[in-house]
Amino acid sequence: MKICILGAGALGSALGASLAEGGSEVVLLSRNAAHVEAIRAGGLRLRDQDDERRVRLRAETEAAAVGPVDLVVVLVKSFQTREALAQAGPLFGPGTLALSLQNGLGHEDILAESIGRERVLAGKTYVGGTLLGPGHVLAGVRGKETLLGELDGARTGRALAIAREFERAGLPVRLSDNILGTIWDKLLINVATGALTAITRMPYGPLFQCAPLEAVGVAAVREAMEIAHAAGVRLSIADPLEAWRRAGAGLPADFRTSMLQSLDRGSATEIDYINGAVVERGLRLGIAAPVNATLAACVKGIEAMAGRTALARPPGIDHAAVRVEDIGWHVRFFEEVLGMPVREIDGPPEAPRQVWLEGGVQLIAAPAAAGDAGRAQSRIAHVALRVRGLEAALARAAGWPVTVLPQGPNWLRTPDGVALELFDC
Repeated sequence: MKICILGAGALGSALGASLAEGGSEVVLLSRNAAHVEAIRAGGLRLRDQDDERRVRLRAETEAAAVGPVDLVVVLVKSFQTREALAQAGPLFGPGTLALSLQNGLGHEDILAESIGRERVLAGKTYVGGTLLGPGHVLAGVRGKETLLGELDGARTGRALAIAREFERAGLPVRLSDNILGTIWDKLLINVATGALTAITRMPYGPLFQCAPLEAVGVAAVREAMEIAHAAGVRLSIADPLEAWRRAGAGLPADFRTSMLQSLDRGSATEIDYINGAVVERGLRLGIAAPVNATLAACVKGIEAMAGRTALARPPGIDHAAVRVEDIGWHVRFFEEVLGMPVREIDGPPEAPRQVWLEGGVQLIAAPAAAGDAGRAQSRIAHVALRVRGLEAALARAAGWPVTVLPQGPNWLRTPDGVALELFDC
């Protein structure tokens, strides 16, 4: 079976690699050009518990380069579904099916609007993944079940064929005749931990050692279960604590949820489709969900802060950007030797690879300079500073011997050649 993973981030890459190892013809489709190029160059580095290996598989950035496939596994972020489907037309031939394994509620309806309900299957997977760098994924695959099924609960040959692809890859899979209940079961897992990791910035290790946070997570699940039961949904999870325990089962201590990874990248989260969806469904039924509403509000606040629209910060150094020739070596050194978190910075395809280090240092990939004179040049790309009253500061700077840089009016170069990026507090 030819399978395209639409939205091959951390989870999609981990799942696609496993299917490829099982013999499926898999193509990863991702807008992350650096990730795709790394996979093309050296395969996907897959770390699963204590094992690390390279998996060779195809990766593309454009659907037109893939062409029609038998199955499209949809794993883009919830809020990107419509846009992704609009660009995925070349993937769909007359017999192509779509399987949504996304977090949250309502994706199967969006797929049905786009390609027809008769071509849509839905499901949930407990496989996890964390993107460690381009072409490098920490996977939680072993023993993690995937459930899938027809929207009407029928047991069909096409659903069985998809399940066999998972079985051949050694992935636990189960057909569900209650796919709505399956979707809600997975939602409870996301409700339990996603927002808490995003708010606290905790990976799973410290999160599951903190009893007060466990109490909050279990309370959020209890609210969601009450709403599901009121809506007539049949759940397989009977105890809110079971959802909390199931969320962490089989995943490493440094596992970071997709919601936390989104905030690490400074991008929007799926909170509206998870805790926010619980609140919205509760409102329809006249049932309040104050814990979920609070968690959702906190995450929305963090999203706003990431856009520099929230709380002011005092003047000072925001971050320093340093050019390095072998950025991959530096990433491995900081992660594996110094134990420091490193996160990728999303940028346009033509931009050099960039990463953030804990503490406000930005590394930018730069080719080796030619000759000793070139190597003597400053490695500092720029220093970012927070100032009070940006417009007034720029007006004062006009009387000083500084140069305004092409990046924008808030970028200045001093006479010694140091580039400054200025932000308003």
